[in-house]
Amino acid sequence: MENDHFDDEQCLALLGRAQLGRIALSLRALPVVIPVRYTRDDEDLLFTASGEELSRALHGNIAALQADGYEEDSGQRWTVFAMGPVQRVEGVERLGMIARSLPWLPSTAMGEDGLFRLKPAVLSGRWMDPL
Repeated sequence: MENDHFDDEQCLALLGRAQLGRIALSLRALPVVIPVRYTRDDEDLLFTASGEELSRALHGNIAALQADGYEEDSGQRWTVFAMGPVQRVEGVERLGMIARSLPWLPSTAMGEDGLFRLKPAVLSGRWMDPL
């Protein structure tokens, strides 16, 4: 493929079409990758994570979210990465997100699960070679 890499606008558009991804971060100096459901909120990505240790590792640190997809009309697969700082969503902002009834937001987000916002500082994506 001649131009197999995406610009930031294309990356954000594709991230908006997927709902499942993986968050990669460092936990006690070891790499950790966990599957997450997420949604776009303008140019940011919102997701939930459970567990106190994981929540502490995410808040205020840099993480990466990767999502993949498939274009049925062309048969091509794509992958997109978003890397940037993560902040816990709390207070009035959290209540507003829950009040909007985001379809992917689990009922546990009202309780123990943390709701997080990743602000992409770096976006990267490309078409994947066929198998």
